[in-house]
Amino acid sequence: MEINRKIGLGLVAGLLTAFTACSSGENKQAGSGHEGHAHEEAANEAGNPQFKDEKTKEVYQHYVHLKTALVNTDAKEAQAGAAALQTAMTNAGNTEGADIAGKIASASDIKQQRDQFDELTDVVENLVKSAGLSGGKIFKQYCPMAKEGEGAYWLASETEIRNPYYGDEMLECGEVKEEIK
Repeated sequence: MEINRKIGLGLVAGLLTAFTACSSGENKQAGSGHEGHAHEEAANEAGNPQFKDEKTKEVYQHYVHLKTALVNTDAKEAQAGAAALQTAMTNAGNTEGADIAGKIASASDIKQQRDQFDELTDVVENLVKSAGLSGGKIFKQYCPMAKEGEGAYWLASETEIRNPYYGDEMLECGEVKEEIK
C-alpha cells in the first residue's frame, strides 16, 4: 500500500513539474509592454519553407494539414489529411510513412490519431532533411507532456506553438527545439 502511495505521489509530482514547464513557456510568450510585443512578433516568425523537390513539398503540405486538424481536435479532418498524406508518401516512395499515415486515416478517434503522430513526424522530418530545403526553414517543436509525459515532437512552418497532441486543452504547451534549413 505504501509503495502505491509513493508511486502515486511521484506521478503527481512529475505531472505538476511538466505542467509548470508548459505554463511557464506560455507566460514567457505572453510578455508585457513593448518588450512583450517584440517577443510576440518573433514568436510568430514564419519559416516559409521552399522545397527542392515537389514530392517532398506535397508530403509536407499534407503533414501540415494533418497537424492542423489535430490542433483543432477534428478527427474527421485528420482522417482526410492523413489519407492525402498516405498518397503523397506513396508517391514519394516512402512506404513507412505511408503505412503510419494509413493507420491515422483509418482511426476515427482523435487520441488514436495523436498516438501515431510522433512516429509520423520522425519519418517526415527524415524525408525533409534528406531531400533538403531550397529556402526558408521548418521549426521542430516539442511538448514535454505529450505521450503521457514521454514528450513528443512535431514540425511547423512558424515558431508559434500550436500543440497537436492536446489541441485547445494545452494549445501553447511546447517550444521550438530546432530549425531545419
